[in-house]
Formats: sequence, C-alpha cells, structure tokens
Amino acid sequence: MNAQISSFYQTVTKQCSNAHSLRTICELVCRNLIQSFSINHLQLIIKSNNEWKLLLELNSKGIQYYFPPTIIPTANEYYYKNIHYYANKTEASIDIFKNYRYILVPLKYHAKIIGHLTIAAPLTSTLQPKHLTILTALLATEITAGLIKQTTKSHSLSRKHAEKELLSSKEQQQSLLNYLQGMHEISFQLWRSNIMKDMLFIAVDEGKKRLNIDRMAIFLFDEQQKMHGTFGTDIQGNTVDEFYFHSDIPNQWFASKTLKDKEYIAFQENTPLYHDLQQIGFGWSAYIALWDEDTPIGWIACDNLLTGQPLRNYHHQLLKQYGFIVSQHILRLQAADTLIKLNHDLEQRVQSRTKALNKANEQLQKLSRIDALTNIANRRVYDETVMTEWRRANRLGLPLSLLILDIDNFKTYNDKLGHAAGDQCLKTIAAVLSKVERRAGTLFARYGGEEFVLLLPGQDQQAAVNNAQRLLNAMHKIALPFPCLELNNNAPAIVTISIGVSTIIPSQTTTYDAFFKHVDTALYQAKAEGKDCFRVLSPTL
Repeated sequence: MNAQISSFYQTVTKQCSNAHSLRTICELVCRNLIQSFSINHLQLIIKSNNEWKLLLELNSKGIQYYFPPTIIPTANEYYYKNIHYYANKTEASIDIFKNYRYILVPLKYHAKIIGHLTIAAPLTSTLQPKHLTILTALLATEITAGLIKQTTKSHSLSRKHAEKELLSSKEQQQSLLNYLQGMHEISFQLWRSNIMKDMLFIAVDEGKKRLNIDRMAIFLFDEQQKMHGTFGTDIQGNTVDEFYFHSDIPNQWFASKTLKDKEYIAFQENTPLYHDLQQIGFGWSAYIALWDEDTPIGWIACDNLLTGQPLRNYHHQLLKQYGFIVSQHILRLQAADTLIKLNHDLEQRVQSRTKALNKANEQLQKLSRIDALTNIANRRVYDETVMTEWRRANRLGLPLSLLILDIDNFKTYNDKLGHAAGDQCLKTIAAVLSKVERRAGTLFARYGGEEFVLLLPGQDQQAAVNNAQRLLNAMHKIALPFPCLELNNNAPAIVTISIGVSTIIPSQTTTYDAFFKHVDTALYQAKAEGKDCFRVLSPTL
C-alpha cells in the first residue's frame, strides 16, 4: 500500500505543477484516485460565504465541479449525513454505510477547517485517513488560494486590468510569433514524411508541443461516413496509437457546425471532455475540420484537459491554418498511396501479361519444333541438330551415324484406305519407332511425307546396323495390316519400311550434304532390293 500511495502522490504532484486552475487540480485528483484506488464516489465540501457548500462531486455521472459552490443536494445517491455532521467534524473518521467505507477528512488551512473531503471506498479497500493527509493539505491550500484569487480578481482596479491587458497583449504577440515559427517547423517535418502513419504521428505529437495544446487527436472519415482514430493523446498527455477506434460520426454540436455549416473550426467553452467516448472532465474543446475541396475527410480534436489553460484568440486562426496544412499532407500521401497501388497493379498486370506471353512463346516455340501430325521432332529440329552434331563430331573426331527410313508402298496405302488412315498409320509408326533408341543425344524425327530419320551422334556403324534391325523388328511386331488388293503375291500383308544406313567421321574434306546423299543412296538400294530391309553404305572418303 505504501508503494501505491507513493506512486499516487508522485503522479499528482507532477500533474498539478502544470495546472492553471483549481478546477483542473480537483479533476486531476479525482482521476488519479479513480486510477490508483478505484474510488468512484467522492464529495468536496467547502465553506463559502459562511455556508457549507458542494465544490466537487464524483459519482456515476462523472466528475461534477461547481463554481460558485452549490448547495448540497439532499437527494444525492451518496448523501448520508446532514450538513451539521460536516460542520461539527474536526477530526478524520471512517463510517460504514450501505456497503461503503466513508472516509471523512477535514481540510485545514492554518489550523482552521475550511472544508471536508468525503470518499466512499469499497469495503475491501485498505485506504486510511492518514494516507490522505498530504492530499487534503494540498487541496486546502489550493482552495484557499483559489478563493482568494477569485476575490482579488473580482475587486481589482480597472487600472490593474488595463496594465494586465497591455502586458498580456505583448506576451500574446510574442507567443503568436513563436507559434507561427513552430508551425513552419512542423510543416517542414510533415513534408519530409512519406509514410501516412509517420506523418499523422508527427502532426499530433509536434502539434501539441509547438502550438501549446494539452491534447490533440486526428480522426479520418471513410466512404461510409465512419470515423477512424489515428493518433491521439491519453489522459496523461502521451501521444498514443488510437487506430483501434472507429465509430459513426456523432451527431454533436461540432459535427453540425463543421460538416453541415462547412466551418473550418468549432469551439466551445466549459464543455464535457471525453476520452474513448467516456467523459473525463470539463474545459474548452475545439474541432478543426479537414477538407478535400468541398468534401470533409476528418477532424483534428483539441482540448485543455491536462492544464486547464485558456485558448488564446489567435489560436483560432492558428488551428484553422494548421488544419489546412495537415489536410494537404493527408491528401498528398493518399494520392501517393493511390499512385503506388496503381503502379503495383499495373506492374502485376504487366508481369501477368508477360508471363502469359512467355508461356505462349514457349508453346509456339515448342509447336514450331514438333511435327503437328506425329508429335515428334520435325524437319527444322533435325536440320539444326545434325549440323551441331556434325561440327562436334568433326572437332572431336567422333563417328556420326544416320538412318533414313521410308514407308514402303505408302501411296498405295493412302489410295486404298484414304488419307485419314494414312495419317493414323504415320502417327502409329512415329510413336513406336521413336522409342526404339532413347539414349542421350539421339534424335528420331519426321523428315517429310512418309520419311523419317534417326540421328546417332557418337555411335559407330555396328550400332547403326543394330538400330536398323531393331526398327525393322518393331515394325514386324506392330504388324499394321496392309491392303493387299492389286499387289503381287510376294507383297507383305503388313506395313513395312526400308532403311538406308551410313556412318562417317566428319573431316575438313567431307560435307554433310554429300553424306546425306550417300545415306539416301543406301535407302534407294534397300528399296530396289526388295524393301522391308536395310542397306549399309560406307561413304567414299
């Protein structure tokens, strides 16, 4: 409990040192009693004009401050003793009444009782009158000083008023110059910020310091006319993240004045002050409208909760100008965010289109290298591959074997069964023969019409002969029926192929064209010698 009391007094002392009025001090005390000891009911009674009257009350409706002090209402929900009880009480005491511990402590100034502080604490509370000794001494001093100040103020001479006004005018002029310089410095900081959240924090945090405002918060509107918090000020004066806050735009005096009447600033004195929609005190409140031409985009809310200091006349114009500056930076960063989003969307679309185009190009490239009918490599792929392998074999002194295949009597097949059957025949043969030799580097391609080629880089003549025999065997195995009508009796009953075979080690004295013609000669020799066979010719070097 001692640590709790010590923390309470440290906070109260720090906050009250900046307070400008008795009301602010009383409200600060109440808020700290609530936070530190869960006190929700309190009465501060003082002697005013030789009568006991109520100066301040804390109840379920919040903090109620009365100046001039008012007669104590007998219908109060925590009224439990008549006025004579207070008048006769000279020492602190604790009474139990309706589930509360009523702690009553007299307020003494120079040994004279000037008032009483009554606190309704929960029965479980360990708060004692001795814990409130320093607090009541502080309140007694401030109340006496406040009453003396009020009396002195009401009886001061007009000359002193004039002197004060003159001095105040000079001070205000200097203050105005300082504020204008401060606003210029804030504007420079806002221009340097390129992130909306950082800019909003600077606008609130620096705005309070440079313009000498107790509390400030910025709220932004969305398209559905909802208001959203950004950064604000808590009841200790700290700049805090309030992005969690969202609400309908309230139907309050400031909304009507700024939004409906299209005013730049709405100001009201002696009005309830709120935090998270809960009333926490009284003072002046100002709402500066933020505009995008004729469209409202938000508010800057300000008040004097912490110190109770008055708002100077020039603050109205300063705050209007500050609202204009902040709104321009909000619009600037919103436009930048929109541009970034548009650029991002455009980049995504470009990437998507580029990806689709690359895919289409890949597909086109693939299609350009695949024979449309048989779905194997086409003549273009063969022409490119054979020249590459020819140069490699020449450079490394390696053998290069080539087989040219031709379907026997294919014109007759087409004439008898039709081109659709001929196409299916080509597909079947290509699918089967392309799987005969699958070693790396080999290429089986359609050369044209009913001709196919098998390129065997690095394979010698014996390997070429073995492959030729395997190709013939594969054809015999699938045994595609051949129409025998009008053919001589020696004609086979299945589709067959003839193959020309040759192997070469390329050199500077040989050419690919001569080699291809040599393989083609071997093919015609196989055709001439009965078909359904292969013939091997060694090139003449």
